[in-house]
Amino acid sequence: MTEWKKIFLFQFSFLLIAFLAIEFYLRVIGYQPGDLKPNWMNFQPVDSLYLISNFVTNSEGILVADAASLRLQHVVVNREGFRTKNFSDLDSTKKKILFIGDSFTWGLSAHPLDSCFADILERETNYEIINLGIPATDPPQYFELAKKYVPILKPDFVFVVFFMDNDLMRIDRNILGNEPLYFMTNAGAILADIDGKHFHTAQEAYDYCVNGKYFLRQPQNLLELIVSKSALLSRLYSYKFRLDEKLIYERTLTNSHITKKYLRGIKRIAEENKVPAEFVLIPARNEASMNLEKYKSRYADLLKDDDLENNWLTIQNSISNFTEYPDAHLNNRGHRAYADSLKLFLKTQFEKQ
Repeated sequence: MTEWKKIFLFQFSFLLIAFLAIEFYLRVIGYQPGDLKPNWMNFQPVDSLYLISNFVTNSEGILVADAASLRLQHVVVNREGFRTKNFSDLDSTKKKILFIGDSFTWGLSAHPLDSCFADILERETNYEIINLGIPATDPPQYFELAKKYVPILKPDFVFVVFFMDNDLMRIDRNILGNEPLYFMTNAGAILADIDGKHFHTAQEAYDYCVNGKYFLRQPQNLLELIVSKSALLSRLYSYKFRLDEKLIYERTLTNSHITKKYLRGIKRIAEENKVPAEFVLIPARNEASMNLEKYKSRYADLLKDDDLENNWLTIQNSISNFTEYPDAHLNNRGHRAYADSLKLFLKTQFEKQ
């Protein structure tokens, strides 16, 4: 055998062994052939799909917690469907602080659940905390909550907790009574609106994700057929879609008009009711340690908007405040950091009055 053939055989053998080793490792940690979903997405195909009815959309199109379902998990919600006391039990002698937000405000990934920053504030201050946070909601819901509850509850301060990773909207949506915003299933949470399509059932949304969007179960050509047989090739092939998503997201950074429409609406509602309001920024985990000025420059279209710039509360952050992907919510340290910052902010605000 000639020397160059020996070198070729050695290199080929090395690459083959490396490929098989990586393939084996990826399968061990959960990646399967044909899996194209992003790393942050907590979703897996299942043999039989079923719904977990923790949250439901009411007749007004507002997503609320299902008391009966959550009671089995020892989570108490009020008569309106929020993880807070009944509004009739609020102490009128105390200042009322209204929180609007998504899973961060609900307290997801705080252990125990009442280690959430809103709960910490309630325990450690003399404020009445009204927590309207519901997992997986968005600016349209924030606007609807402000429109309905600010005039009724007449809070002394409103915090809208804004998660930059998915509250920055690239596609608008309609508020539809009794129509789901998303489906909580044993496969994971699946949005009802995907790629401009609205799915009326969990099965429809699931089938779209598994058969068309995130998994190569129906290869369209020879390349996809080959890719669908390997976890490693599927991971490499998925970067094409991640790049497309990144480009779309980058375009949204410079044109956040949909998001600003709802935030301006909330600000207008607060002003009409003579209630001060702030948008509390939570960055995505991968950008949590970014220099604050650099961060504000990156999201300048939203954070430096003429109508909204003075209403942003940006808290110096760190990746250590977050859980690992695919969860990537605030951990207990992060909830404590936000609670301390908000406590100090409120003390300063009310001392001005």
